[in-house]
Amino acid sequence: MHFPIKQSELMSDLAAKLRGLSELLCNPVKPADEPFVVIASNDIFADITPTRLLRIVEGQVDYYLNGKLVMHFSEGDLLGLPKSLNLPQGQFACKGPVTFLAYERDELVSAANGDLKSQRNWAYYLLCTISFYELAFTQELRSEFQPSAGFMHYRSGETIIQQGDTAHKVYTLLEGSADAVCDNIKVGEINANEIFGALAVFTRQPRIASVVATSDCTVLAVRKEEFITLIEHQPQICLGLIEEMAAKINQLNNQLLQLKTSKTS
Repeated sequence: MHFPIKQSELMSDLAAKLRGLSELLCNPVKPADEPFVVIASNDIFADITPTRLLRIVEGQVDYYLNGKLVMHFSEGDLLGLPKSLNLPQGQFACKGPVTFLAYERDELVSAANGDLKSQRNWAYYLLCTISFYELAFTQELRSEFQPSAGFMHYRSGETIIQQGDTAHKVYTLLEGSADAVCDNIKVGEINANEIFGALAVFTRQPRIASVVATSDCTVLAVRKEEFITLIEHQPQICLGLIEEMAAKINQLNNQLLQLKTSKTS
């Protein structure tokens, strides 16, 4: 049996993960300007160049959608991605002084795609950002907006993906660990922050293996259509995923070789 995570706990956990990822992504990039302060504003991005993202250094920013307060942002949060991710557009506002650092979006994205580790962090950041906003929106817009991303909890021993099923979603393991199992044989391991289930989406084939939780797991599921759209906008993400898939294929080949060796000896 699996069940949804409580939204308040999930939002807090996702926010912490996003702050950590934004630090990893922003550290290699030189800010576009010196830190600046906004005393108070009903629309912080009104006078900001459209290609810039803002990272909060100090203070709190409120996010409004259709005049309703949806969520708060604080130190370490990176703002300005909803438009590029095709999310509903709202307004970032502040009632008191907030200190920001500005980054050029294209420079940040270029740095994020500079190596395979950064590409994986960027992919994970985008998926978590989409889910973070959609989860927040549903708290105020349940009748108008239905989330396409889902967060589930699986107990140790439960099946997350079933071999042979049609691939409808791509998954990210937020917490816990799991095994990939093909025909009752373990063929790989999945650890926290790893994206899995993408191969069947790319090949449009049934799932070639099951994924079984080996500890209590928190999983983020994103519809394949949204994942494909993300790949279309950020094709460099494929490099990190291909590397991970290749590593798993090599691992499987080694296991098959060992089985053949043991049978002939």
